[in-house]
Amino acid sequence: MYRNGKVWANLPFGSIQLEPWLIFENKTQFHEVFRDFCVQEGFAVSVDYADNYRYTARCLISDCNWRIHAAVLVDKVSWAIKKLEGEHRTCGRLEENPMVYSAWLCRQLRQDLEANPETPVESLQRMCLERFKIQVKLRLFYKVKCLAREQIHGGFVESYAILPKYAEMIKATNPGSYALITWTDNGVNGERVLEWLQTHYRDDGAHLSGYYKGIMLTAVGIDGNNEIFVIAYGLVDTESIKSWSYFFRNLRHLFAQNGCQKEYWTFISDRMRGVEPALFEVFPRATRRVCCQHLYSNCKTAGWSGTEFHKLFWIAANAYNEYVYDKAMSKIKKYDAAAFEYMTNIEEQWTRHKFDRVVCCDHNTTNFVESFNSFTKDNRDMPVFTLLEGIN
Repeated sequence: MYRNGKVWANLPFGSIQLEPWLIFENKTQFHEVFRDFCVQEGFAVSVDYADNYRYTARCLISDCNWRIHAAVLVDKVSWAIKKLEGEHRTCGRLEENPMVYSAWLCRQLRQDLEANPETPVESLQRMCLERFKIQVKLRLFYKVKCLAREQIHGGFVESYAILPKYAEMIKATNPGSYALITWTDNGVNGERVLEWLQTHYRDDGAHLSGYYKGIMLTAVGIDGNNEIFVIAYGLVDTESIKSWSYFFRNLRHLFAQNGCQKEYWTFISDRMRGVEPALFEVFPRATRRVCCQHLYSNCKTAGWSGTEFHKLFWIAANAYNEYVYDKAMSKIKKYDAAAFEYMTNIEEQWTRHKFDRVVCCDHNTTNFVESFNSFTKDNRDMPVFTLLEGIN
């Protein structure tokens, strides 16, 4: 049909050559190849006319006589270059090319970002300079990374839309699991709880850094081998009494659903907002421990620090008997009476000699759940479906 035409052969960047009657599959392919050619040759164009049937452009430099004209063919799908005139004799190579924009950079750098999503923007800038001989502003690469993440892992909106089906799939493929999606006017709360019970576990919240933000609430347990196991996790809009109550109510419902009516649970957490009132509303007979690492940070904020206080604090926190505890606290009182008063007025359990001996766990820090939070860090800026699958 086009005896004088030549079909585009998908040449790599750096070896692209345009000529009259070069035929493309469709309009999109023509525009992609043409933009690649402009960047490769280091020039930009001024568009004279563009619609769904034809495209005419000339070199951006007014003294240059280079011009291109392309149009759709009779099949109403394929496109071809009809005219290609002039040469770039008077225009030099553009280092900052206006033909370069975020979508083009995403297409060129997608494989690199898929292999290493955490590639620094400075490295991406150097890649563009070495591969394409162009200078690109750093701020553009932040958008490029977001676009690439969406293309690789899906969009945030689409990810939230499939959560109800995902919850049903969890219940169908993991018998005994519990999953619940609750939609509100302000966003979505999603929770999945695995069938695994233990009388001591730690609750915590971690911030999501994706498009919609939010908080991931988790309950991480310690088993008989002193190893961690994720009992429950949920996604909520904010960390508050309401959201923690929602989380604990569903956790208690799961226990009852599996025939566990135990009342005496032990929780350990920092003094985060909303945990204590929500916890005792749902588990009124629970025992609460406070993380000593966070407690020591509070002491430092209050001005009680230094090598001597640090040593005495941890002796008191790790004391397995009252004698060692009292001896350390008496020294703390001599060091600073205000620090002694603050530590003796802590209502939660924090020193080991006060722990219930029935609970075979002597953890007084939340390091084990911080390990879990560290594990999920790379996924917390991803769409929610990718986040949940990463945890799973």
